[in-house]
Amino acid sequence: MKFLAAAAALAVATAAPALAVAAPAKPAASKRIVLPADVRPDRYDITIRPDAANLKFSGVAKIDVTVLKPTDRIVLNAADLAFGKVGLAGRDAAPKIVLDDQQQTAAFVFDKPLTPGKYTLSIDYTGKIYQQASGLFALDYEDADGTKHRALFTQFENSDARRFAPMWDEPGVKSVFSLSVEAPAGQMAVSNMPGTEQDAGGRHLVRFADSPKMSSYLLFLALGDFERIHKQVGKTDVGVIVRKGDAARGEFALDAAVKLLPYYEDWFGTPYPLPKLDLVAGPGNSQFFAAMENWGAIFYFDYALLIDPKLSTEADKQNVFIVVAHEMAHQWFGDLVTMAWWDDLWLNEGFASWMENKATDHFHPEWKVWLSTQAGQQSAMRLDSRAGTHPVIADIPDVFAAANAFDAITYQKGQAVIRMLETYVGEDAFRAGVQAYIKDHAYRNAVSGDLWNALGKVAPSKKVVDVAHDFLLQPGVPLIRAKEVGSGVVLTQERFGVDASQRKPQTWRTPVAVQAANGQWQELVSATAPKTVPAQAPVVINAGQTGYLRSAYSPDLWAKLTPDFPKLSAADQLGLLYDSRALGEAGLAPMSDFLALAKNTPADADPVVVDALSGQLGALDWLYDGRSGQAAYRTFARARLAPVAARLGWDSKAGESDNAAVTRRTVLSQLGELGDAATVAEARRRFDAWLNDPSTLTGAQRRTVLSIVAANADPATWEAIHEKAKASKDATDRARLYAYLGSSADPALADRTLALALSGEPQPTEVPGLIAAVSGMFPDKAYDFAIANRAKLEEFLEPTSRITYFAGLGDGSRDPAMLDKLARLKATVPASTRGEVEKAEAAVRYRLGVIKDRVPEMDRWLSANGG
Repeated sequence: MKFLAAAAALAVATAAPALAVAAPAKPAASKRIVLPADVRPDRYDITIRPDAANLKFSGVAKIDVTVLKPTDRIVLNAADLAFGKVGLAGRDAAPKIVLDDQQQTAAFVFDKPLTPGKYTLSIDYTGKIYQQASGLFALDYEDADGTKHRALFTQFENSDARRFAPMWDEPGVKSVFSLSVEAPAGQMAVSNMPGTEQDAGGRHLVRFADSPKMSSYLLFLALGDFERIHKQVGKTDVGVIVRKGDAARGEFALDAAVKLLPYYEDWFGTPYPLPKLDLVAGPGNSQFFAAMENWGAIFYFDYALLIDPKLSTEADKQNVFIVVAHEMAHQWFGDLVTMAWWDDLWLNEGFASWMENKATDHFHPEWKVWLSTQAGQQSAMRLDSRAGTHPVIADIPDVFAAANAFDAITYQKGQAVIRMLETYVGEDAFRAGVQAYIKDHAYRNAVSGDLWNALGKVAPSKKVVDVAHDFLLQPGVPLIRAKEVGSGVVLTQERFGVDASQRKPQTWRTPVAVQAANGQWQELVSATAPKTVPAQAPVVINAGQTGYLRSAYSPDLWAKLTPDFPKLSAADQLGLLYDSRALGEAGLAPMSDFLALAKNTPADADPVVVDALSGQLGALDWLYDGRSGQAAYRTFARARLAPVAARLGWDSKAGESDNAAVTRRTVLSQLGELGDAATVAEARRRFDAWLNDPSTLTGAQRRTVLSIVAANADPATWEAIHEKAKASKDATDRARLYAYLGSSADPALADRTLALALSGEPQPTEVPGLIAAVSGMFPDKAYDFAIANRAKLEEFLEPTSRITYFAGLGDGSRDPAMLDKLARLKATVPASTRGEVEKAEAAVRYRLGVIKDRVPEMDRWLSANGG
């Protein structure tokens, strides 16, 4: 699943010295709430009869089971299902049905115990079709001529297959699935396997071939007015399925999939095992995810799969390729081999996040994706240095707590640790270990130790298991300090933490790359084992930025390094920018270190470096919140970005890189948010021309102008964008236009947007995004509105992500009152799901500290050095 990270928090972490500590142990598991293991499902035969118009369906499930030991009941998962006839082959008496709505289970209790053996359980039932992405759900859209349509899709991760059919809805229970659906004539039905059409008493029935053994959350069904484009790749029929008329917009994704499939087959050393692989597009949005790796039938929201030359940007193109790469990597890591329980979710998501970058860099090195991915790693480090963090391998007591694991720790830290380990072990050895792991666990479940054991066998001289355990079984970020000594540079380790929960002494065996004028070194550094290297300044710590760590230089080393900043690699420039800001906000280094680097970053630096600098300057601006020093700070920030904007201009240039085009949009949009008068004026001029002639703006130009104008909107501008949103027939464009309404800095327009969100005008999947857009400028206003309308808003939210959504609205607050509000929210949710609220509390608490202690420091430096 391609997780949608919340907006990046605006403050980073601080640190405290670490002392010698014991190596980490795997967290003790709470008493895990799972289904009884005395009955095993072997094969499901499920028939679905949708009633899309009335948002309901009926189903029949025939489940072949093996009773492993005597029991009087069969217990499985079910949520929002109503049961009709239930029977067990060989038993005349119907079982008693006992429902547990809290744990989402159904127990079928028999009058006499079942003896071990094979049985078939038959269940008639009915269920709901939702209007948000959970279970079987509907997405509505209009053709260009205004004709309305409704398409059906499924989304089951992490625990919503139980809303589609009664089943063992746990990742560690793999079974064969046979699915059939009664489809309206003329509509296409799609599932994991190829289907055949049959006439069933006058009804149009599509029966799909049996799936391989797989986990329940990977089952998929789609039904609608679709068309399919496809190409044969070896033995696999690769297709992209879109709404009728959208075929041309799917060509880029199809081309990506055709390239990626043989690459993955070669890299994993295992052929793709299914006869077909479909990429299925659906209109709308989720507040939680962009795409889902259903085996053989990957679902994507339109914006993550389709490219429209009139609307899409260079960044959209890159994103589509990356998301396709992510989900296709799951076909091996996640689908063929699946984690045994949600505590090892990182085995799926961390690996796919790493593999998406490796594959993308292979085919598009010009995009420099390893540089761009550092931004995601920073999000993980910010979260990982505050209260509310968790180990990558965390205790997950139940499926409801699993939602807490879909975060930057699992995805971005997970992929960062994998990249660090690949660098430490070596590419060839790492790949050989992964191939052995895939072969040994195909069609089965695995735990983290299985992967580390495989890597340890191919790299016996490396401390693979030790390093992996240190970074995966305990939370936190190591801080590597570098200090010049007579024999070279000594490297020591501390812990980077911003509050009491993160100041407990801790150690990691950390691979550290050092680069200096006289050579390169790689050392394993820990709190108990400092290392000295014969490096001569200037010295770069974490050279190449492949380690998951913060770097801190002694004043002497910093003074010798910074004059060479323009000569450093783009990766190391990024590392210095990110670390200097983090250390400065944490009080471990002067804020002037970051500000001076920002001032001296060349306007012709690599586009990814400029892009990151722009984001960092915008994040610091958020801390001011109208304070007296904001004008001086904005003058400083605009002076950094204006030369870049002047060099790039507003219009694309022949021969420029995709990354330059991405940076143009980022820099101009940031200047607009910083109130740059010339930028805002030019955006308004182009916006007015677009209102008269929509052909004047396309792609990135259109998005750039709209973002600037919307951020500085007056009521007339807001209404003009509103009219465009209502008129748009493209689901992705419509959702973006509605979101622009929430980005205005005018509080009155924020109130209008919030009222609009629940007015019934936006599509159901657009509602959460509208409120979230307001939270970008007015987190307290958006949070208060959402809580005041919580019951109504929850109808538009996916059940497993509701707490994450509410907490995320308040995450960016600069008001101490938000802490009391979040505490009240936390008291209303089960203990196992409070982690998301605690993350938000920690973000707000730390931001308030940075505003109090670091903003005045910035003001003093700007007074002396700004401009």
